[in-house]
Amino acid sequence: MDTDGFWDLVESSATGGPGCERADRLTTHLAGLPLSEVLEFQLRLDEARAPLDTAGTLALARLVLRGWVSDDGLWYFHAWLIGLGRDAHRLAVHDPDALADHPALRRLAALPYEQWDDDDFPDWELLDYCAQEAYEQLTGEEDGLEEALEAVGHDSPCNAEFTEPTWTSEQTAARLPRLTALFADAT
Repeated sequence: MDTDGFWDLVESSATGGPGCERADRLTTHLAGLPLSEVLEFQLRLDEARAPLDTAGTLALARLVLRGWVSDDGLWYFHAWLIGLGRDAHRLAVHDPDALADHPALRRLAALPYEQWDDDDFPDWELLDYCAQEAYEQLTGEEDGLEEALEAVGHDSPCNAEFTEPTWTSEQTAARLPRLTALFADAT
């Protein structure tokens, strides 16, 4: 599976509803592919995550989530950004402040935090399990995907681990001025 195929699957999974349903659709689709494609999907997912593992993405997550973000929360926020599609991912990596125009972020900024339901939270934890579950459906091996990745010399990360210093609120405001303004009045 090449990069285009990865993004096509991620984006097409958005049709029909959020959350568990979306992950189930993606898992079902992956389970209909050859094992090598399931493995490639996981490799492409890890490649898509890598450039999001930055202090800038953490600053973005803090704005959207109204403050502190846990390690798991940041990891699932990465998956949510990927779930927004290729164009949003490109912006998150290269011009995150331009995400101020994205409908998903505008909607979250306008929706009081206290009114968010499970489908509103900017996370997609279940994306992490789609390839693993598809691989298990195809092989019956619970840890089969992990072993197949290790066999090709790949160790999938399981949390965010950037080494650069985190941004202060002043640095965030300077580097992400539109997003800072968008979420300034969010409660």
